[in-house]
Amino acid sequence: MTAEPRTSQTWLSPSTPAAARQVHQAPLQGGSQGLAARYQAAERPVARPLFGPPPTPAYPARQAPQGDLFAAPGMLPPSVWPVAVWTFLFGPLAIISVLARGNKAGRMGLSTTPYWMAFGITTAVTYALGCALYMVVVVALGLYTL
Repeated sequence: MTAEPRTSQTWLSPSTPAAARQVHQAPLQGGSQGLAARYQAAERPVARPLFGPPPTPAYPARQAPQGDLFAAPGMLPPSVWPVAVWTFLFGPLAIISVLARGNKAGRMGLSTTPYWMAFGITTAVTYALGCALYMVVVVALGLYTL
């Protein structure tokens, strides 16, 4: 047995398979070529070079930066209602919850707008309720001053 280098012609162009060498094939109707003739006439694949970088794709895919998390089909986004509860209870300190949930949603490829809207709306509602409660207490107790 002799060893041939992989760059020899026998390594680069595969031989015709045994099925293609058969001569007793039934002719097709219409006089077109048979399968063996079409196989032998087909263009051979070009051998890939042994050294060097692999070929680059025509349209490279966008690579996600390390640490990014994208939403899987069954994965739920962070909930918005805890932002409203934390904002109602702790006011401006709820920004911590908004930032955490918004960043997680952003890493999943989702919008951070619902979390900031929940914070803003809850802050406005809490302020309005506080003003209304202040007015009711002042009027009920007659503590208003000019």
